Order: sequence, then structure tokens, then C-alpha cells
Amino acid sequence: METTVLPDTKKRVKFIDMARSIAILLMLEGHFTGAALNEEYRDTSNILFYIWKVIHGITAPMFFTVTGVIFVYLILGTETQSFWKSERVRKGFRRVGTLLFWGYLVQVNLKALVIDLRGGRTYDYTKIFGTHVLHSIGLCILVILLTYGLYRLIKKGRAYMYFLGMAILFLFLSSILKLHVRQDELALLQDPTLIPSYWPAHAPEFIQNMFYGRLSAFSVVNTSLYALSGAALGAYIRLNVDKIEESKFILKIFLIGLSLAVLCVPVFEAIDISIQFLGITDGPLLRMSTPALARLGQVIGVLAILMWIDKLFTLKSGLFLKIGQHTLPIYVLHVIILYGGITGYGLKPDVFNRNLDPIYAILISATAISLSFLLVKYIEPLKKFYNRFILFKRREISK
Repeated sequence: METTVLPDTKKRVKFIDMARSIAILLMLEGHFTGAALNEEYRDTSNILFYIWKVIHGITAPMFFTVTGVIFVYLILGTETQSFWKSERVRKGFRRVGTLLFWGYLVQVNLKALVIDLRGGRTYDYTKIFGTHVLHSIGLCILVILLTYGLYRLIKKGRAYMYFLGMAILFLFLSSILKLHVRQDELALLQDPTLIPSYWPAHAPEFIQNMFYGRLSAFSVVNTSLYALSGAALGAYIRLNVDKIEESKFILKIFLIGLSLAVLCVPVFEAIDISIQFLGITDGPLLRMSTPALARLGQVIGVLAILMWIDKLFTLKSGLFLKIGQHTLPIYVLHVIILYGGITGYGLKPDVFNRNLDPIYAILISATAISLSFLLVKYIEPLKKFYNRFILFKRREISK
């Protein structure tokens, strides 16, 4: 296995933190604005709403892609250690567990639980096991860890080729799954009495939700395309870390993104026509994933622009960059406050539910973003206080 040697193994690429910060802030803005904005203003013929919708559509792909970039960029700095002794690997597996834990916890609804107990009804616990963004990020990191383990096991070639190969594999799997879902939806339209063909067919519901189930908001098959592509990019950047401030390298990354965004539709349609002509498939397959690839291309283009900004300006490690380093607590708190995660009492629908004017929706989003900056500003003192409190309690118990 070829070991990547860095001129500066401690170098932190600030454009990645910029991307994470932008992604989490766009998520906050999109969720709060989306929860508050009245239906009458959701008109795509309105240029402002159309731009908002396009920007909001790139948020999740950016988040998953950047997760892959930063995770692999950091983990490849530990190649001199064995796989299981690498602190980054162990931290990665702990991160998977943490994300899955919080993903399921925030779907608990104590309010509904109390109401059902008082009314003598059975609480619908199955809603807890839906697959949402935190689960999907955790599972994507798990796939990245397993791919990295394969790379360390084989000990040949470049790391980015392994992640790129897995991304292509998941592209095909995603296309097949999307085709299955589409056919299932068409069958249900014709006959609503049919039972949905969830996949894997005989797996427990919480496993089906990870792929295609009753509560599959974020299928890991679909999101892994972004995460693994980001992982390939992160490995490529790590390999060329001494070139990331060169205009030629940045332009190369931008052109890769632009090519994906512009050419994926005609290229994949041509491939679909060819394999359909050969009898391999009886309908469109790869074109099912062209919107995802176009989004991926847009994200890579944005990352290239951020690389350029990182090159031109000296970025200080202020609150803006720290936002990107504390995405989990921000996400969890926003789910609790906005959607009533855990408690069952949230701003949506208890305070507003797509019934406010744009000005009020913007003010609500601005408030949420301001509070996230406030949280990050005081998160270190809060952590110290928490650690001291836990240590004090442990000492009291030991007495």
C-alpha cells in the first residue's frame, strides 16, 4: 500500500469547515423558513422563491458530500497506524453509534406517549425507527469506514480509487432502488389495496427504513453516493494537499463538478438507450440518478469556489468556522425546538405551520441562526461545566 506523505500532517483545510458551516446554516434557514412560510407564497414562478428552493435543494447533498470529504481527509493522516489502532477509525465507529442513538432518540414523542397512556391506547413506537438524516449520516460513515478497511486490507492502489469505485457501485444500487420504488408507486396508484413492496422484503421494519420502507426519509443507498463521492474527493485532496492552493488544481476540481452537473443527463440517457437496446434492461435505469449526480456536480463546484476563497483570503478560526465543527448539537437542538423532538412540543405545528408571511418566516430563520452562533460561542464553557458536574456526581456516588 502506498502511504501518503504530507508536507504538514496537521494542516487543516479551512474550506471544508466553511462548507460544513454553510451546509448547517442553509439547513437551519431552509427548515425554519419552510416550516413557517405560507403556502400562498410557494410559487416557483416567483424568482425569489425559485432561488430559495434551488439553494435549499443542494443543502442535504452538500452535507453528505462534505461529511465524506472531511472524514476521509482526516483519517488518511493516520495511515502509519494499523486500522484498529487508529484513533480516527475508533472515533469514526463511536460517531456512527452516537448518530444512530440521537437519530432514534429525537424521534421519541413523550407528549404522544403520555396521551396514549392516559387514553388507554398503545403507543406507536414504530415511528421511532424511521430513518432520517442522522441515521443516514451515521450509516454513510460506516460504509466509508468499511471501504477504508478494504483499502488497508488490500494494500494496493490509491485510496480515492476505492471510494470512487464504491460510489459508482452505490450509483447503480441507487438507480435500481429508485426504479423499484417508482414501479411500486405506479402499482399502488393502479391498485391502492396492494401491500407496498418494501425492501429488503422480509427484513425488520427498522432495517427496511434504512433502504426502502414505510419511514425512509433518507435512504442510505441514495445518500451514500454523495458521502462516498465526497470521500473520494477528500482522499484526492489529501494526496494533493500541497497543491490545493494552486489555481490549476482548483480549476480541475471545478471542471469535474461542472462536467457532472451538465453532462450527466445526456451521457446517462445515452447509456440507458444502449443497455436497453442490448436487452439488459427493459426501461430507463441510470437516468433515475441523474438529478442526484447533477446535485453532486453542483456541490463539487461550490467546494471548488470555497477552495478559491480559502486561497485568496486568510480565514480566521472564528465563530463561522466553528459552526461547521459543531453540527450535531445544532441539528439535535433544532429538531427539538422546531419539530418537538423527544418532548412532542415544537414550534411546528404548535406555534406556526406554513401560515406566516415571508418577513416573519425570514425573522424566525434569522433568530434560529443567531441562536446557533450563540450556542457555538458558549459551547466550550458549557462542556467544561458539564464535565465538572459529571465528575462531581461520580465522586459523590463513589463516597
